[in-house]
Amino acid sequence: MRRLLGGSSAFLVLTGTLLVLPVYAAPTPEAEPVAPSIEAVDLGSVDQPEDAAVVTADGAVVDAGPEAEVAPPAAGQPAPPAATDEVASSGEEISGVPALTVSRPDAEPFSAVGVTWAQDGAVTAVTVQLRTRSEAGRWGEWTTVEQDDVEQEEPSASADVRGGTAPVWTGPARGVEVIVQAADGSTPRDVQVELIDPGTSAADAAPGTPEITDQAHAAATMPPVYSRAQWGADESLMTWGAEYAPTIKAATIHHTADGNTYTAADVPGILRSMYAYHAVSRGWGDIGYNVIVDKFGRAWEGRAGGLASTVVGAHAGGFNTGTFGVSMLGNYDLVAPPQVMLETVASVVAWKLSLYGVDPKGTTTLTSGGGGTAKYAAGEQVTLPTVFGHRDVGSTACPGKYAYSRMGDIRAMVAAKWVPGGGPVAAQSLLRNSNTPGGADVELIRGDRGDRPLACDWNGDGAETVGVFRKGRFILFDSNAQEAKPVADFWFGNTGDRPLCGDWDGDGKDSVGVWRAGWFYLRNANTTGPAQGAFPFGNVNAQPVAGNWDGDLFDTVGVYQGNVFYWTNTNLRPSASGKVPFGAGADRLVTGDWTGAGRDTIGVHRSTTFYLTNSLTRASTDAAIPYGDVADVALLGDWDGNGIDTLGVSRGY
Repeated sequence: MRRLLGGSSAFLVLTGTLLVLPVYAAPTPEAEPVAPSIEAVDLGSVDQPEDAAVVTADGAVVDAGPEAEVAPPAAGQPAPPAATDEVASSGEEISGVPALTVSRPDAEPFSAVGVTWAQDGAVTAVTVQLRTRSEAGRWGEWTTVEQDDVEQEEPSASADVRGGTAPVWTGPARGVEVIVQAADGSTPRDVQVELIDPGTSAADAAPGTPEITDQAHAAATMPPVYSRAQWGADESLMTWGAEYAPTIKAATIHHTADGNTYTAADVPGILRSMYAYHAVSRGWGDIGYNVIVDKFGRAWEGRAGGLASTVVGAHAGGFNTGTFGVSMLGNYDLVAPPQVMLETVASVVAWKLSLYGVDPKGTTTLTSGGGGTAKYAAGEQVTLPTVFGHRDVGSTACPGKYAYSRMGDIRAMVAAKWVPGGGPVAAQSLLRNSNTPGGADVELIRGDRGDRPLACDWNGDGAETVGVFRKGRFILFDSNAQEAKPVADFWFGNTGDRPLCGDWDGDGKDSVGVWRAGWFYLRNANTTGPAQGAFPFGNVNAQPVAGNWDGDLFDTVGVYQGNVFYWTNTNLRPSASGKVPFGAGADRLVTGDWTGAGRDTIGVHRSTTFYLTNSLTRASTDAAIPYGDVADVALLGDWDGNGIDTLGVSRGY
């Protein structure tokens, strides 16, 4: 029985045959700059509607632009009702507040929407409702978007800077309806609906290996980051000249407030839409965030100027200088952020703070730059945690209630990856010989930060030992003794692959494999060479695992998607042999023989607790065991050779 790490997504099973293929993937499409297009739909204001805009109040039309399908009421005549196909109405408008609306059922293709208006510090409470019409002609549900508390500060700000909402990723659409209201009684002027087509690239679905792997000598290892070039940034849009703060004093955690149903292949397009909206529609000249992390745990370079630098972003009004903005892609006011996303956020922040000697458990004093959306007046000094949420300094729900409830965990995860004083936590495994609460029976320092640990029985003696996977290189040991030397050191797989191991050929000894974008590549010997089994099973963002599900001589694969575990009992022509729901989609799946029955079952690792089940036929927990810290990663195995798999975690990798 063997285990490893992964992500989650919807399920797809494809059959495959036993193939003898090299493990190295075919060349992926080269990323190229993609020029997005933006169509600005002019609405004017509630007192001067333009073009096809219609002004309503409490369900009645009160004014309309010259190109609107409905006419405003004649002087002295009652206002006609707004409930027509030509007038946008959600039925949830703010009572007593005039609404500037537009209905555009037919538009050129777009995939993201934002609403902007002329910059005005007095406009602070704009609410936008919008819905889009799909390419198939179906209208979606109404979505509410608040005024964005992300803004560019002086001296970057120029006459071209505009107020606005955050951009909303809609996916491919051909129509839009928008309702704009200002609950504070202000009048946003020169209102525009921005319809953004990010363009497409063959590289979107296969961006390859992250190009940015290190930019400075830091205590914490820099996690891999996809570059601007890899998401197709068109640098001709960037009109902003880089500005730098004297130092970095804190990290700010955000969410983009987008939807949460995006696919991995959507992400580059989402980033291009965000870039176009920030750089052009809002007039900032570049994307606002320093780093964006998607729900699959991938980090993407945001603002230009160097990830290791003190470059000033546009992510927290009044508090952009001296802070590093990391934004989670999605709306975490609606759902909980996946654990894999939080782990990457923590890794990025730990690396950045280590560069500048910032204690992730400490506080810092920042001086507000003010602004219409800042919570504090210009010049006011504010004491904050060195890792804080956007809502701590702005009038916003960001990073969403579910993400904000995890801020303590995020700080703990950052601290676990970096020790104040500049020294990193040693890459280590903490192994326990029983499935009960308690301390580690084995504390093993092995490998380097950035390695991926894995555990299997490499020599067939019944006990599992910890090895590491280092960017395509396996380093294996036959003992968990600290002084043990490697017994195998070889190359198999690519840098971004996820390692796994199992007894694929039934000889009683485990050997390696890797998982890459929905494909398993397995090898029967712990040496460099081609994959002796290569097949698809599961979707590209699944959590892949391996185990002996039926008690025969062979280990086979499985995937965890959403909160459902799917497994197969053959690696020859794999299709799902069974499935069972267990845990939550954000959990990390673990596998093992918890009772010594000779076959593996599953469990999940959530925060600091392991939830284990002894059966693959029912979705119930047989044991809930606290062990380790919130930032630890599960690493379970049969450490003492008694036939029972027990707890373990890795830390500092």
